Amino acid sequence: MKYAPLMLLLLAACASAPPPPTLPPPWTQIPPSVLDSVCAKLQEEGISADNLAVAKTTQPLVTAASLRAVANLYGKDADVASLAHLYTNAIQPLPLALTQSRCAWKPIAKLDPVTHRDQMVVELSSPIPNPFMRNEAGLLARMSLGGHDSQWYWIPLGQKKGQWGIGIVLPLDLHE
Repeated sequence: MKYAPLMLLLLAACASAPPPPTLPPPWTQIPPSVLDSVCAKLQEEGISADNLAVAKTTQPLVTAASLRAVANLYGKDADVASLAHLYTNAIQPLPLALTQSRCAWKPIAKLDPVTHRDQMVVELSSPIPNPFMRNEAGLLARMSLGGHDSQWYWIPLGQKKGQWGIGIVLPLDLHE
């Protein structure tokens, strides 16, 4: 019982600690701020936002290859096949808040390589916990020319005082 005061102090400290952040964000849609960040990144890279089609709902972009690219971004080398499978089964598609975005997106139901063969198409994943950085979530974005010649991005998300913030949209080294 000589440790009882220490245990009470530890319990009191734990009771006053803030709860851990909810990962991933409990969104019902992808907010316009995420869409605007992706749009700004693409414009920074010289892509005209006026001709960008975007899938209206999140797409299943979380794969072993895309998670491996995120791991490399954080200087990690991980076997992510089982993690990708877990995320894929747990992720629910979400609508994108396209009407509230500042970008002039052209919404499409889903990428069709035949119909969109000559069009730049952006797809976003649903948010996932970042397995390589504590207290961070993120989502993947893929821009392609009709499903070919893709450029991938990681959009980190962090929570502070109950509010979600968006980090710098980072290009991924991912070759499909």
